[in-house]
Amino acid sequence: MKAGIHPEYHTATVKCACGNTFQTRSTQAVIRTLCEIGENWRQPHYPIRQLALKQGPELTGFSAETLASGLDDLFSQFTTQNFQALLIQELGHSQRLEGLQASQDEQRANRASAVRGPELLVHFAGGLLPNPPLISIVLGLLTRSAQFVKCGSGQAFLPRMFAHSLYDAEPKLGACLEIAEWPGGTDLLERELFGEADCVTATGNDETLAAILNDTLVCPRAHSATFLDLTSVGGTT
Repeated sequence: MKAGIHPEYHTATVKCACGNTFQTRSTQAVIRTLCEIGENWRQPHYPIRQLALKQGPELTGFSAETLASGLDDLFSQFTTQNFQALLIQELGHSQRLEGLQASQDEQRANRASAVRGPELLVHFAGGLLPNPPLISIVLGLLTRSAQFVKCGSGQAFLPRMFAHSLYDAEPKLGACLEIAEWPGGTDLLERELFGEADCVTATGNDETLAAILNDTLVCPRAHSATFLDLTSVGGTT
């Protein structure tokens, strides 16, 4: 194998309340990878961007100009400052995924807490807009969760392009992400998936979300999984 071609792997040691410790990829390393991906996607000659703009209009129904504008708007938000602010907003501290951390208020109360993401995070992506599933994937990457993204029929193109860009930038992270598509209501496949999931997120209209929630309730193991209604979106909005 050639030397110097593999990305540097930055780890953090996480200590549980029980006293056990384990190694995981550091939050800052994930953020750096995401920022690199965002920068790549905004480069006109980036091969994956070129492929997305070439094949995207036929596969997504959006013009190349609309796709380019949307992708630029999305990936311009991939900055260290924005990701740090997101972690503080959602978790109260940007390093809480690394282990016990305390905000200023928590320090005054002599308290601290840590966060661990779900081991397997399953996303059900609905609607035609590409950004919601990409944002869901990013959140899963920040929590260092293995992810399975189920897209509607014909809606997996841009998530797969993003997955390719992730693997291109950091193969180990890319290997933790699977993109698939099948028609909604395929009960056998979906219940098998629910049976393995630790957390399920979904976007779609009210009917779709209700059906997914009902399936999680009747699945033998899914009662132990968390169900998150990320957003309700109408058909193409």
